[in-house]
Amino acid sequence: MSRAAESCKIIFDDDGRIADFICRRLDISLPSSGVFGGLGFLIGGRLTGGILFSDIKPGVDAWLSIFSDNKRWCSRRVLYVIFDIAFNLLKCRRLNALIDTDNRASLRLAEGVGFRREGVMRQYRENGRDVYVLGMLKNECNYLKEKENKNV
Repeated sequence: MSRAAESCKIIFDDDGRIADFICRRLDISLPSSGVFGGLGFLIGGRLTGGILFSDIKPGVDAWLSIFSDNKRWCSRRVLYVIFDIAFNLLKCRRLNALIDTDNRASLRLAEGVGFRREGVMRQYRENGRDVYVLGMLKNECNYLKEKENKNV
């Protein structure tokens, strides 16, 4: 892990500003219900992105929206925190994400951390863009398994 990734500070969205920031940058509407909240990624003291948990059905699933303008946010530590919240704190058995079909970098990242492509929703976004539907089951999450194996 690079020093830059180690220096990514995670902050909790206690007032909704990070959720607004993520939605504005992704050009999506703020989810109307089931928003758990978000986490922000600070690098060098600057908000460079974050993650929003929404449409949460505890014990079932949640949706993730992620934005960052700096690739250095993505470290094992940050990914563990995200998946620990979703799978252990919220007790979800699966996570869902939508990624625009033309966003190859985000798709590569999502599939690289363990999400699987499950389908396409045509003209889903307000602007008419198509999106891939991605999902990850708790038992497929390597970041939780990795941490559990180290604690054994």
